[in-house]
Amino acid sequence: MIIRKAAIDDIDVINKLFYELDSDAINMQPEHFQRGSRSFDYLFGLINGEKTEFLLAVIDKDIIGFSLIFEKVTPNINLLVPCKYAYIQDFIVSANYRNKGVGTKLMDESKLWAKNRGMDYLRLSVLPDNKDAQRFYSRHGLCEQMITMECVIRDE
Repeated sequence: MIIRKAAIDDIDVINKLFYELDSDAINMQPEHFQRGSRSFDYLFGLINGEKTEFLLAVIDKDIIGFSLIFEKVTPNINLLVPCKYAYIQDFIVSANYRNKGVGTKLMDESKLWAKNRGMDYLRLSVLPDNKDAQRFYSRHGLCEQMITMECVIRDE
């Protein structure tokens, strides 16, 4: 298995992996997620972005997972300690390849990407019902820093 940067030719396979990732989100939180797609132009922009990277996990030319990572900075608010951080927006290993070290390799490469760019932290968000992902992220040194809470306001 290798980890490599995405290229434009990878967009169709990336979208298939997004379908799998989105299915999990829809099943866990149908009130927040619905079936959608990412346009070619959107993915093209991410692949060619200066502050974004698609890291792909590849076995025998088959793309089996990815980490979509962004370079970010804290807002310019004097209460916040200024920092630069890498944010993993999306992370997936196809179901058939889980628990085989693929996620670990992707996470290690994501951390290395962040370190090489001088980031202070690596951050991500995970759905509260996704206990498997939470255990995986915890094993890789990520810990809970903030909890998002909400209530429904609109009439049902």
